[in-house]
Amino acid sequence: MTDTENVERAERLSRRRARIFAIQAIIFISWQGLFFSRPADEPMRAVETVKLSAWFVWVVLLLVLLATGGNFLRSQKVRALLNDELTRQNRTAAYVLGFWTAVGTCIGLYVVGLFEPLSGREAVHITLSAAIAAALLNFALSERRSARAD
Repeated sequence: MTDTENVERAERLSRRRARIFAIQAIIFISWQGLFFSRPADEPMRAVETVKLSAWFVWVVLLLVLLATGGNFLRSQKVRALLNDELTRQNRTAAYVLGFWTAVGTCIGLYVVGLFEPLSGREAVHITLSAAIAAALLNFALSERRSARAD
């Protein structure tokens, strides 16, 4: 593959990656309501265990995608083009927003916990979901802005 073809492929994949990350974040956020539909004092059934396991696997996969930018099966040259300086800067900004979202969520849950009891699992679930969704959306939107500026 020539350098021009690699650059064109990397640009196309970069735009697609931004769309995929935004869609994943929206689906991930919308799916969270399923986890809080059962009362906390009710014992967990097998279906809830499967749901939580699927959520955990999805969380790990989203974190890996965010950390690497995906595109594992692409050539090393294309991956290097996809992971340029601007992308690394966008990813760092997404990490920072994810961190501050986690901190803000923890503060909010602390206040909510004064009035409504929360289990540790619920607090971790809410905090982790909010932080990952914020980071994914931030990265996707930053990448889209970067693609438009080019």
